[in-house]
Amino acid sequence: MRKLLYVIPVVATMMFAACENKKDQSTEDSNEAATEANDEKFQTNEAEKDADFIAEAVASNIAEIELAQLGVQRSDNADIKEIGKTLENEHNKLLKNLQDLAAKKTISIPAAGEDNDRKKIENLNKEDDIKDFNKEWCKELVDRHESTIEKFEKRLQDTADPDIKAFINESLPELRSHLAKVKACHERMADASK
Repeated sequence: MRKLLYVIPVVATMMFAACENKKDQSTEDSNEAATEANDEKFQTNEAEKDADFIAEAVASNIAEIELAQLGVQRSDNADIKEIGKTLENEHNKLLKNLQDLAAKKTISIPAAGEDNDRKKIENLNKEDDIKDFNKEWCKELVDRHESTIEKFEKRLQDTADPDIKAFINESLPELRSHLAKVKACHERMADASK
């Protein structure tokens, strides 16, 4: 009995440490875990590509929501604040639609953005010069939206899944509208710095 009294606290401490370690790694590994789960679930190459597309789109939307929030919080520019609020609202809706689609298709999705996206957001948040922040924020969102639109258009051509096609067709006009707004903002920021 005495040995058991010594073992219980040691085991409890080890379990607590393991849980804390898992908690720290959970956001770092969520994309990898989603990809691995989808690889195991989907047997055809096409279904696996659809699942990867949805998982990547979720991670990207999470990062864009965080970027939108950062623009609202840090910028002194009324356009950026307004665009940031619009992007936050619309990407939250897009994220919800992605989550619903993933649930319908039993696709595993990440709980956080990609590590490199988080690093970009952290670096942008550290920018001291507000004018540089504004320009970099707009540039990052232009780059992201161009890349996202390209990926959506490619998946639209490649997928045979009618639900994914419908989702992409509904999302592309909104994404193109976002791109137009952030491009115009980026041009205004560039002109202001001349």
